[in-house]
Amino acid sequence: MLRAKNSWIRLGIGLLLVATTAYASEPGATPQRIDGAFREEQDGWVFVHIQGQPGNRGQQYGYLLAPEIDGFISFLGVYLKQNTGKDWVYFRNLAATLFVPKLEPEYRRELDGIAKGLVRRGYAYDMVDVVALNGFFELFEAVGVLGGYPPGTRGAIARRPVMRCSAFVATGDYTADGNLVMAHNSWDDYVLGEHWNVVVDIKPAAGKRILMQTAPGLIHSGTDFAINSAGICITETTIGNFFGFDTNGVPEFMRMRKAIQYSQNLDDVVSIMRKGNNGGYANTWLMGDTKNGEIGKLELGLLNVSFSRSKTGYYDGENYVDDSKMIREECGPTLWGTGTNWPDALDGANCVTARRLRWHTLLAQHKGAINAELAQEFLGDQYEQPLGGINPGGMVLMARMELTDVPEIPGASAPRPFGANDGKVVTAALARNMSFWVRIGHPDGSPFAFGPFLAQHPEFAWQAPYVKDLVTNPWSFFKSKNAP
Repeated sequence: MLRAKNSWIRLGIGLLLVATTAYASEPGATPQRIDGAFREEQDGWVFVHIQGQPGNRGQQYGYLLAPEIDGFISFLGVYLKQNTGKDWVYFRNLAATLFVPKLEPEYRRELDGIAKGLVRRGYAYDMVDVVALNGFFELFEAVGVLGGYPPGTRGAIARRPVMRCSAFVATGDYTADGNLVMAHNSWDDYVLGEHWNVVVDIKPAAGKRILMQTAPGLIHSGTDFAINSAGICITETTIGNFFGFDTNGVPEFMRMRKAIQYSQNLDDVVSIMRKGNNGGYANTWLMGDTKNGEIGKLELGLLNVSFSRSKTGYYDGENYVDDSKMIREECGPTLWGTGTNWPDALDGANCVTARRLRWHTLLAQHKGAINAELAQEFLGDQYEQPLGGINPGGMVLMARMELTDVPEIPGASAPRPFGANDGKVVTAALARNMSFWVRIGHPDGSPFAFGPFLAQHPEFAWQAPYVKDLVTNPWSFFKSKNAP
């Protein structure tokens, strides 16, 4: 994972690139195009278009985003060590054991292509690094299930998924045009969430065209906001406090990518996500089909799975599941605030309930009028419904935990630089045009400066080399497009 440092290696790589690749940039700059693929930057986002056979599009991706991928992997090595006590080599080895043997040929070639693209730019990574990168969310949880976290680390204290993300999908009599509207914001440590500033447009040789939000080097979304050229839209929120992992199962990151690449309808999405389910990164999946206005909700546990669908109404997401059997068997009492894991200090029961009440209130108030503009407003909402007023923090749709005095876990310091760090909105009309709206940073545009915060909270000083301030970026429109 270290950069190649010998000058003769860099010279050889440079000569190879001059001989085989034409790109629009000056020496030392980030290349803007290669083999029909290209990258552009807009409003804090990197847009990248890749195309063709798996190995080719992987190389395009790795080559065009090499500095960002290198930065992300370098950061994750520190982040995972800080939170789990395990280093990058440990996660590499786990990925090699649990994931590499189960990769389908198409995605193995694509992941290997990304590594080759990185090598062409002078970075010494291999396919296993890229696999570990793609699967780090579920690997983090797998280690907890396997009992591998040292005592006292955040992973040992809070090894189950945190409350992460708010989302909804609506259709029929709830939306302005009678077809779907979908929206999602991602919650995470800001130092991690800042990396999800990539919009990738994939034109694969087989399957549907894909437009999705992602992070550098991921072949899936991770935050899970994606659409395809068959009119399928997918998002999710994690199942709070879920506990379960099948080491013999298929990695979630590959199932998600396959679902958005090959699904023609909601049944395809459900079938692909369920086949070989390993329980990793367990989510309540919200989805829609713009061809008929149908929406669905898949609660995908390991032992328990439920699926609902409708052509009118809405489904909300806030780390909650309706399946009481799943709650009892796979989430445990801590989801409802009676145990000692992560949500309790935040009060997981109230975090879920408050946001669910807010979704129900907002969607009912705007029944028949919901459109992209309202969805954007919803994602920045900081009204705490049970309280009856604005109360920025962790009990609202747009979390800002840096403003709260409630610690994340027992014994931890508060506040924490954690919350909603993006917003995404799509409608049926936008999806048919392979386009959506996105915003990086707080969905309401409010800024956050790390300098003053870190000065007051030195326990987060380890983040200083990696953090970027959250600035007020506009809502940005992205659309699939071929090379200019």
